[in-house]
Amino acid sequence: MSESRSTTKSHDSFNENVNEIHITNLLSDDLSIKNDPDYIKLYHDLKLWLSTVNTSNNEKDLQLDFYQNCLKKYDENIINKLKYTDGFKGTVFKALFEQMMPGFCLIDYYNSHLKSKTSNLDLEFLPFHIVTILELKIKLKDCNIGQLLHYLRIILDYSPSSRTYIIGAITDLHHIQFAKVIRSTDDDQITYVASIKKIIYDNEYLLHYLTMFFTTELSTFGYSRVEALPKNIRIDQKLLGIGANSIVFNCYLIENPLNECTLKISNESVDKEVSIYEKLYADKYKIIQVHPYAFVFCFPPGQIISKENLFNNIHIIWNQIKRAHENHIVHRDIRMSNIIQILNRQTKNYEILLIDWHSAIEIGSNVKYSGSLSTASNFILDKLSQNSKETIQYLPVDDVISMMKMILLEIIPIDYKNTISSKVRQHSSSGVLTCYVDINYDFRYKQLLLLGIINLLEKHRENLSKEKLNYFIDKCVENHRCLIKLENEQTDMNYFNDLTKQIFLS
Repeated sequence: MSESRSTTKSHDSFNENVNEIHITNLLSDDLSIKNDPDYIKLYHDLKLWLSTVNTSNNEKDLQLDFYQNCLKKYDENIINKLKYTDGFKGTVFKALFEQMMPGFCLIDYYNSHLKSKTSNLDLEFLPFHIVTILELKIKLKDCNIGQLLHYLRIILDYSPSSRTYIIGAITDLHHIQFAKVIRSTDDDQITYVASIKKIIYDNEYLLHYLTMFFTTELSTFGYSRVEALPKNIRIDQKLLGIGANSIVFNCYLIENPLNECTLKISNESVDKEVSIYEKLYADKYKIIQVHPYAFVFCFPPGQIISKENLFNNIHIIWNQIKRAHENHIVHRDIRMSNIIQILNRQTKNYEILLIDWHSAIEIGSNVKYSGSLSTASNFILDKLSQNSKETIQYLPVDDVISMMKMILLEIIPIDYKNTISSKVRQHSSSGVLTCYVDINYDFRYKQLLLLGIINLLEKHRENLSKEKLNYFIDKCVENHRCLIKLENEQTDMNYFNDLTKQIFLS
């Protein structure tokens, strides 16, 4: 789901459903590499270093020793392609891996031109620059393979969809294992594979495969360069956000350096998203596709909408949703973090914009669900609870329910929102559904009008015409102050009871 990242999972969860195979079935092993001068040199340097190093040292000391006294001896410029990340606090690195800390990252920093002269962002850790991961442990345990698989999955999640697998390695300098994460072309299936760990220490085996890790072709790890980003873009000081499939930065175009823009880099083609923006917002905002996986908003970066601005601009949000529906588009991911407020420097007022159309589809499409869990309709949540891979026909009313649930989560006590967020991190659609059942029960004696509207929409989901839906929500939004009250007055209830009879009993 687009709300949930693989960083929210535990290392241990990646030890489940791992297929163990012989290393020759996991990794292509071209024996001619043994005649390569780089292979011969590193093999010799590794063998010499291993004969002198104390492998029972503190893990971080061992990693540093390996980097400084072995790898740098082999190649004094290795820092340009191998990053030792212990204690590294780079903005992009931390955003990508959150609290996790892979040991060594092999990178291919071919888009270095993106970095502005004033930027200190670690753009070498953009996922399309990361080739693979090496983990170095004091003692290799069976469960450690899950940690490596976790790191590899994170990288693959954000890598261009043209990359279908990633291979990495883990060693304690006695044993070495390789792991592979594979995704199907439609991202529907993720497969985890690991090489069988040798029971008996085999020095030649270790030396060969560890040497090969640093000297083989990058394509061995499933890596290949995609098209470079244009040379007229400069990423500046800010990483604005990271979602489940994209990373967003502030930037400028060198032909217009004083105009701050926003750059979105996705793991999938942005053709669809750019097309939707042009249909909905071309009259007001300029969007430029600069790469198969990236586009630029030619306006200053916005902020996630505040609660106050949400409550004051429900009509604008609804009109943007309605305009999408008129263009036969449903958003499927309506929540606070996908609505931004942009300060107009001339009027000093905020402009409100519904963004992130990555999950959007054409009305009537019957496809596997990809969108918000936290604000999904109960129908969607129930379907996902039964079978998360089932195709679902998502309707315009589901977008409306998401908008109303988004508002609901801002007016009821925050504990409910926190619980739902926790269930989303656990990828638990049934858990989210249970939370909404609990909300209905807990507020059954309150005159909470918004909850009644949501329940009506859920009840009539299948048979509510576009005309009736739009008229009903238009009238609700005209009286938007009634939608943001935790307990409504009887006059509010009477008005909406009459409206309900007019719409649903006619």
